[in-house]
Parts: sequence; structure tokens; C-alpha cells
Amino acid sequence: MTRLSVTVNDHPRFSVVSLNGDLDKTSAPRLEETLTEVLTRRQSRVIIDTTGLGFCDSSGIWTLLTTLRRAYERNGWLRLAGVHGVLGRLLELTKLADAFPIDRDVHESQQRAFGESALTDPLAKSR
Repeated sequence: MTRLSVTVNDHPRFSVVSLNGDLDKTSAPRLEETLTEVLTRRQSRVIIDTTGLGFCDSSGIWTLLTTLRRAYERNGWLRLAGVHGVLGRLLELTKLADAFPIDRDVHESQQRAFGESALTDPLAKSR
């Protein structure tokens, strides 16, 4: 397993949280802490860049779902960018892919996010 590295880059209208490594029961609490801090002190609009994610288990999925709900409760949103591999398969198998706005990369997330209302419930996917 590769240790999870989490990087936050703040922008005027949103934050990008980049993940590199493995998201599992050991690293999920640290990611949840970081995402909670981003949502409460920085931005209610978050793009999670999963391009560098090598592995994800159910703890990671739970963290992403919890963050999605918290963002919506703060009239914000959460988008996933660069979903692939194990995370992509887990989201498909669990039928959770429709719960998240998923984009090819961060640039596409930015374009789509600001073409949509920031108050739209991300759980009610309209694609």
C-alpha cells in the first residue's frame, strides 16, 4: 500500500483536493479531517482530483459520500475528477457513480461546475 498524500489548492470560487496514493481505512480519517476543514474554513465548493489515487476501499467511498452530503448542506458541491481504476469500479458496482458529478479532469470539473448552479443538489444527478 502507498501512503495517501493530500494536497489542497484554494481558488477564489472553489478548492481542489488532490489525492495521491491509497485511500483505505487507515488514511480515510485523515482525508475526512482535511475535507471537513476545507468545507468549514475555506470553500463549500470542492473538486477532488483522484488522478493519483491507486486504491480505494469502502472507507474511502464512505468519506467521499459524507463529504458530498456536507458540501450540499453548506449550499456547495463536490465533484470528482480523474476517476479510474478501483475507485471507478467501486462506484459502478455500488451504483454510486450516479451520486457524484464525475469529470475527466480538474479542468472539465471547473467548466461544468460553473455552468451549473452551485445550489443544485449533487445527489440528484441530472445527466
